[in-house]
This record gives sequence, structure tokens and C-alpha cells, in this order.
Amino acid sequence: MFKLFAQYAKKYKIEIILAPIFKIFEAVFGLITPFIVKNIIDNGINGDGGVNYIIQQGLILLALAIVGFAMTMVCQYLSIRVATNYGYILRNKLYEKINSFSYKELDTLTTSRLETNISNDLIATQNALMMMLRLAVRAPFIVVGALILSIFIAPNLCWIFLLGGVLLGLIIFLIGFISIPYNTKIQSGMDDLTKISEDNLTGARIVRAFNKQDYERKRFTFKTASVQQVSERLSRFSSLSNPLNLLVINSCIILILYLGAINVSGGTLSQGDIVSLVNYMFQISAAIVVVANLIVIFAKGSSCAKRINEVFATETTLKVGHEEINKNEQIKIEFKDVSFAYNKDASPAVANINLTLLEGKTYGLIGGTGAGKTTLMYLMNHFYDVSDGHIYFQDKDIQNLSFKSVNENIAIVSQNPVLFTGTIASNLKFANENASEELMFNSLKIAQCLDVVEAKDGLEAKVNQGGKNFSGGQRQRLTIARSLCKDSRVLVLDDASSALDFKTDFNLRKAIKDNLKDKLIIYVSQRVSSIKDCDEIIVMEKGEIKGVGSHDDLIKNCEVYRHICLSQNVEVQA
Repeated sequence: MFKLFAQYAKKYKIEIILAPIFKIFEAVFGLITPFIVKNIIDNGINGDGGVNYIIQQGLILLALAIVGFAMTMVCQYLSIRVATNYGYILRNKLYEKINSFSYKELDTLTTSRLETNISNDLIATQNALMMMLRLAVRAPFIVVGALILSIFIAPNLCWIFLLGGVLLGLIIFLIGFISIPYNTKIQSGMDDLTKISEDNLTGARIVRAFNKQDYERKRFTFKTASVQQVSERLSRFSSLSNPLNLLVINSCIILILYLGAINVSGGTLSQGDIVSLVNYMFQISAAIVVVANLIVIFAKGSSCAKRINEVFATETTLKVGHEEINKNEQIKIEFKDVSFAYNKDASPAVANINLTLLEGKTYGLIGGTGAGKTTLMYLMNHFYDVSDGHIYFQDKDIQNLSFKSVNENIAIVSQNPVLFTGTIASNLKFANENASEELMFNSLKIAQCLDVVEAKDGLEAKVNQGGKNFSGGQRQRLTIARSLCKDSRVLVLDDASSALDFKTDFNLRKAIKDNLKDKLIIYVSQRVSSIKDCDEIIVMEKGEIKGVGSHDDLIKNCEVYRHICLSQNVEVQA
């Protein structure tokens, strides 16, 4: 936790130093107050000072309270300023770190975990920093100062304060030590709750379509109950803090009053001394309670900071270089003996891939579910590193190329269309912020999406979160238009027309063929009709290439492709 504070709040060193100093001054005024009360009792009430003396000392108390309040407000302002700016810097750095991860790290850490890291975990460390600046120095200062002043007033009774301080410190330490693992479990449980909530919100239509509301409710309730159980255990331990603290404090006050009365009778202490001693005991007890609360906050902040540090400590396994793709050379993508598995112990998703793709040609990639088609495209986009073999762009190993260079030259439309909250124009400009209105309309025309724009409010038509105000086919066409706006040299349509009817799919492919003749086009599909007119068709099964050639050649020479055609009632000539 302190590592995060040192790294992301170092810009505000002056505020970090000044905030506790102002709080210490306020604490000094608080420690002076019992002495003034002592003087009022001994000199004003019981002595010869009279009313004027009491008024004079009362005005001093009022002045101390006003100045102390002002200093507290300054401390509050500085601590809030530091904490909010720390949160701002850390959140940006954490977001930047998350976006640097390859798909492999995102798969390992999980989306729900990262969402909790950037929200709940970060806020917990932010609160810990704010409370540290406000109270972490003040509370110990009050305890030590009150002990010293009580020794000065009544040396023979100081052992009561020392005993009380040791007992209170022991209680707080034990409760704080026990709280840390429970806080860690709670945060882990919150990750699971976030994941379940995300699944239910994004898949609400599916849940209702299969009438699984009760099942999902039970799943959520079960996880909530497990988090509740851990929280209750933590609360039981934490709830012991105040009763035990009060038991120790009240016992010490009874001892002070009892032994103090004996000393007053003996003439070694005054009534004002006893009142000031009791006041200091209350100050110590209040400070100890603050420390107890701080330990709970720091325990939670520490466990959350550990999880955040784990994210920062995770290094991307993606091997990225600094070379660039030559814009004046033809794009040539080569797969040489490429194999890849998502996990070390898993079987390869693709194996022994040897393939050459050239700019200006159209390729079709076909195969059944799980054949490895999408994985092959992920590898070509350098979302993952290959397990074996090499991928070359213009005879340069993809691992030596910059990630930006690769992705500037490839536009991919994934199987699941994703639209962002905003407008149609903002979604198109997501791929190319400098896209002109002419380019956007041309992209929409090729993507067979002009009717969607015209039916809405033009390019400024509103897009809800996830594009929920559009049908599945409309979302697919809009995502295709967005990729066309990128104007990349390679276009990958990964099952991007699965929600389109055959006529729209045909018109889309015809428009792409007529307008993008100079680009490298890759259609990934399970439909023979979507890829039969490609210059070359690549047939995959169980992660391996089973055939490469034209539609007619593959029907003659590739049994896998022939079987796919027969299953889709595509005419097969002997």
C-alpha cells in the first residue's frame, strides 16, 4: 500500500507534509485544553481568580477551539486533494496497464477481477491514504502527549496510563491481525459477484429466454451468502474492539478517580489535576479508538493494494519489437510451422500451419466450430504469441514489429459485434478519428448500412450501450463499416455476416470485391456461400489446414470441404 502511495502521490509531497503538521497543531491545542480547565477549577473556582479569571481562561479555550477548527479544515482540504489526485493518477496508470495486456493476461486475470481492481480496490487504498494524512500522525501524537502530560501532573499514577495503553494496543493489534485475511476473502468474493452480475446483465435476454431467472438468482444469492458469512466473521472480531476498549478505559478511569481521591485527600493532587487526568484518559481512549478504526481501514487498503500491485507486477508475455511495416511494399503474411495452445497443458488450438497470404487477393477460411479459424486470425493480429513457428509480415517476424504497426495495417471484424455508447459517427471515428463524412458514408454504403442510417437520425443517431437499440444484423453491418473506415490494407471479416440474410451477405461481398480490389481480404465463415468465390479457400479441421485452393479444386481434392458443402446442400459435381 505504501509503495502505491510513494509512487502515485509523490507529486504532492508538500501537501503530504503539511496536512499532518496542521493536524498536530490542532492536537497540541487539544492537549493544552485540560491544563486550562485545571487552572479554571484550581484558580478560578477553588482559588482567588474569580469570575474575571474564568472568563479570561474561557476566552482562551474559545480561541484555541476556533484556531484548531481552522487547522482541521486545512488538513481536511489537503488530505482530500492528495487522495483524489492520487486516485486520478493511479486509475489512469492502472487503466493504461490493463490496456497493455495481451489476450493471455486478460484471460488469466479475468475481466471481473480487473473491474474490481479499478473501482473498489482503488477506492479502498484512496480512503486509506486520506485517513492516514488526517489521523495516522494525530492519534499516536495524542496518546504520547497525553501520557507525558499525565506523568508531569501525577507521576505516581502514570502506571495506569501505561497499563491502559499497552492493553488497548494489544487488543487493536490482535483484531487488526485477524482482519487482514478476512478482507482479502471479501475482495475475492466481490470479484465473483461482479462476474455473476456482469454475466446476468449482458446475458439478460438469454437468461429470460431459457427461463433461468430463478437459477441465476440462486447462484447470485449463494455467492452473496458466502461473502456475507465472511463479513459477519470479520464484524464479530471488529465488534469486540469497542467493548474491550471501553472496558479497559473505564477501568482506568475508576482507578484514576479512586487513587486520585486518596491523593487529593493527602494534598498531593488538586481537584483540577484529577479532572485533567480523566480528560487525558478520554483523549487517549478516543485516539486508541481512532487507531482501531485506522487499522481496519489500513487492513482493507493493504489487501486491496496487494491485488493492485499484482496487476502492475504482471508483465505482458507478448513479444513486441520496434520495426515498422513498409507502406510501399506489398503486404505478404506468411505462417511457417505455426502452432499455438491457449495453456501449456492444453492441446494445440492450431498446429503446423504453413500459409502465405498476399495483398490484392481474397481468401476464405472455413471449418467447423473449434477448427481454429478465429485463433489463426488472433495470431495474425498478434493478440497472442505463437507457441511454435513464426509469422512474417514482408519477411519480418511479427515479434520484431511494433504492435501499432501490425494493427494499423489490419482491420478485423470479430464474431461478436461491439458498439460503443455515443453516435454512429463516433463509432465510425473510433477506427479513424480523422474520417471524413464522405469516407464514413462510403463505408456505410459498402457495408450495406445506409438504410440503417437513413432510418435513424443520420450519422448523429444515438447508439446505446452495446448497441442494444440496433438489431444483430444492423450491429454487424455497423461494425463492418467501422472497420472499413480504418482503411487498412488487410480486412478480416471473422464470421461478421452470420446475422445477415443471404441477399445482404451477397451484396456486401460484391461491394467489397468492387471497391477494395487492392486489399488483402479474409472471410472467416462457416457458410460455403460466403467464401466460394474467393481466390483461395483455406479449409481447417481440428486446428490443422486440410486443404487450400479454389472452390472447384477443393470439391475434387478435399474430403473435409466436400463434406461441408454436402451438409449445406451446396451442389457438388463429381
